[in-house]
Amino acid sequence: MQNDKFLISVIIPTYNRCQLLTYTLNSLLHQNLDKSDFEVVIIDDGSSDDTFQMVKTYEEAINLKYVYQIDKGYRPASARNLGIKVAEGATCLFIDSGIIVKSDCLQKHVQVHKKQKSDIAIIGYTYGWGADETALTASINVNDADASIAKLVEMGTIWDIRENIYRKYNDRIQDLVVPWTLFYGGHFSTSRQSLFEVGLFDENYDGNWGTEDQDLGYRLHIANKTLLLCRDAVVLHLPHESDSEAKEREGYANCRYFNDKFQTLETRLFLDCYAKDVSVQFTHSEVFDFHEYIVNHMRKTNGKRINHPELVAAENE
Repeated sequence: MQNDKFLISVIIPTYNRCQLLTYTLNSLLHQNLDKSDFEVVIIDDGSSDDTFQMVKTYEEAINLKYVYQIDKGYRPASARNLGIKVAEGATCLFIDSGIIVKSDCLQKHVQVHKKQKSDIAIIGYTYGWGADETALTASINVNDADASIAKLVEMGTIWDIRENIYRKYNDRIQDLVVPWTLFYGGHFSTSRQSLFEVGLFDENYDGNWGTEDQDLGYRLHIANKTLLLCRDAVVLHLPHESDSEAKEREGYANCRYFNDKFQTLETRLFLDCYAKDVSVQFTHSEVFDFHEYIVNHMRKTNGKRINHPELVAAENE
């Protein structure tokens, strides 16, 4: 890792989303960051559509790697780990297929990482996830990320699903007890070195949707990697079909594994409210306030101490 070839590697897992991935790659063609400074790593989780043929058409336009893993079911953790292992960038930026990227997004991630003296993980801003699909579809041009995002800003009705928490705590998620609950795999970055230090994604989550990203965020957090919000690094999550009932069921199973793995007060309380959080996401396009919930819990009980100033103060009341 001393001889990083690129400033940043964009890692994109995909499965049978050829058209959505096309929109994502088109947006990456229009980045302000010089093309020699970044690479795009496509990890194909066993697609049977035209993904491979489509990706090859971009080989001359950007620095591109395509890696295929045999279809053994839904394996996002394995796919992302494979991407990390073949990446040659100092920083790894993770986005999903079906996300279009504002033209200065990569540049913003690189700038924030360069400014920080300590290891960090950046949570980028994601418009559209969980938004009403009819309203979102009518407001965007899939081939123009900048114009689409500008229109959403002007409308002022579609935000990042975590916006209620960002506003409540003045964007200072690094001060929260559990910033890792906001750590979503669809748009974040951290150094490749940090990823190897904490052990990459846990592949035991493969097979079910959800929680593998919060698990990684939790391990980065307890390894003293600061989790920061960067509002200026912006992407737009395009609408596509989703089975919310299956996600809630699978996410809870993975969350139960997460709690069994770490067995801390924070992870138990996260499990206790997981179904409520997913329900709030799908019905109200916002997330549950785990920070407030945990602080209130500590005020009411003599539970195990968490090393956080607000909770220490609560325990002493």
